[in-house]
Amino acid sequence: MVKLNRYIFILMLLISSNLLFAQDSLKTNVFNVDKVLKPILSESMKIQSNPNPEVPEIKTPVFEYANIPDTIHKATSTIYTIKPLSMGTSLLPKLKNNYTKFGYGNLNTPLFEVYLNTVRNKEWQAGFFAKHLSSHPSDDNIFKGTNTFSDNIVEGFAKKFSSTSVLDLDVNYYRKNLYLFGSSNPADLISLTGNPEIQQLFQTIEAKGSFSNIVKDSVSMLYKIGAGFYNFSDSHGISENDFKVFGDFKKLIDNNPLEVKTQLNITDVKNSTTDYQRVYFDLNPRYTLKIDALYLRLGFNSTIYSDSTSSNLFFFPVAEAGYSLITKSLIGYAGITGDVKRNTYRSIINQNPFVRDPLFNNTVNNFELYGGFKGKLGSQTSFSLQASWKSVQNQLFYAVDSAKYNSQMVYYDTKSISIANIKGEISHEFGDQFRMSLTANYYSYSTTFLHPYALPTFETKLNLMYNIGDKFILKADIFTMNQRYALVKGTTNSNTDVILNGLVDLNAGIDYRYSKTVSVFLNLNNLTNNMYQRWYTTYPSYGFNLIGGLAVTF
Repeated sequence: MVKLNRYIFILMLLISSNLLFAQDSLKTNVFNVDKVLKPILSESMKIQSNPNPEVPEIKTPVFEYANIPDTIHKATSTIYTIKPLSMGTSLLPKLKNNYTKFGYGNLNTPLFEVYLNTVRNKEWQAGFFAKHLSSHPSDDNIFKGTNTFSDNIVEGFAKKFSSTSVLDLDVNYYRKNLYLFGSSNPADLISLTGNPEIQQLFQTIEAKGSFSNIVKDSVSMLYKIGAGFYNFSDSHGISENDFKVFGDFKKLIDNNPLEVKTQLNITDVKNSTTDYQRVYFDLNPRYTLKIDALYLRLGFNSTIYSDSTSSNLFFFPVAEAGYSLITKSLIGYAGITGDVKRNTYRSIINQNPFVRDPLFNNTVNNFELYGGFKGKLGSQTSFSLQASWKSVQNQLFYAVDSAKYNSQMVYYDTKSISIANIKGEISHEFGDQFRMSLTANYYSYSTTFLHPYALPTFETKLNLMYNIGDKFILKADIFTMNQRYALVKGTTNSNTDVILNGLVDLNAGIDYRYSKTVSVFLNLNNLTNNMYQRWYTTYPSYGFNLIGGLAVTF
């Protein structure tokens, strides 16, 4: 019976376990619920009373200094020697201020130059320069021995410096010897050989000095005052003495400069029969106003003129305005001006040394209008472009005087004529390695003559320099001029116009620096062998020629 009850109990356990497993496999009523929790905070309980912290009590201590004994502390000083900064044992390099040059050319052309200057000195500076260049061609079949020339220059200067001023003095001597007149007919050359009338010698003795102050602030006035004198003479009895005193003053007014230039000039020309004196007094003030990128310069040019026959007052307003279109790169400007140009014997000969018996008139620029642009194309390249138009009276031209060995003579247009000019310049510089400068001018004359005699209407100048490793210095110069018209005045008041061909003068040179003190040079002139005439019936320029030599610095 007990065994029967045990079996019944085991059977019931088995049946109940099967039912449990069956229920687990039939879970069909299971649900998942997702819900956002919204917490609810109960209201905080506030304290009904304010806290009242206890304020600490601060007591100021009381100090008593009643019985402190007097005591002196003895400090022992110690001196340490400061070691000075040292620049080394090398001294300042010695300046090579002096040089001498010797050369010789194929047309029997000797060359000599010397330049001397003082060493470093805070109080004095002085220098001396001398040069001789001449030519004596031996080809008499072409030149008949009359195309020799000789140029000589001697110059000296001295300066005295102080903390407040500079004293400057210059003394110069110039001597030029040449044959004035020629002819396109070789037979005329033979007849002129040995004739003293065709030889000319010009000499100039000149001295000038000035005194200028040095200021250390922008309030004081800067000034420079001085005087000058020269005597210019030829070998045919004409002598010119010129004396002048001048003063230049500059002062800032509201940070804008006011400049005043004044001068008294006395010119006296003498020959065997006449003595002609002219007196000029100039007063030319300028005031420049700067407002941001704009500047405005205002003033006038005034000249009081008198000679033995008349006296005149010339007054010309001056104004210029400019605006910086691109900062430090491009400036546009325009202005008006006018002035009086003194035609002296010296100024005429410097332009045309073949003139004989000149006449002296003042060239008066009654009104000039100009404008243009100037600036930089880069850190090493600068340029300018300007156009101008002016009304001029007594414009100087040149003609040929057939009655006096075909010499040159001055020829004035006494009427008011207009002259237009377009000028362009560009220069590039790359340190000491390369330099280039190009200038071009175009002129248009509306004269009462048929042509602007002896003057070109277009000319250019080009200068080049190239440094190869500080050993070879290459140089080139090119000068061009278009055709000109020459007026030949006949002995019977008959005038003839002659066309002078355009010209190209190409020159080149090379310097070889053997050392820092010794170099050799070779200059090649007129490479195109163009024997042109700058002035009609004067001797033509030399054809191709060269000159070489040695230069020493010390």
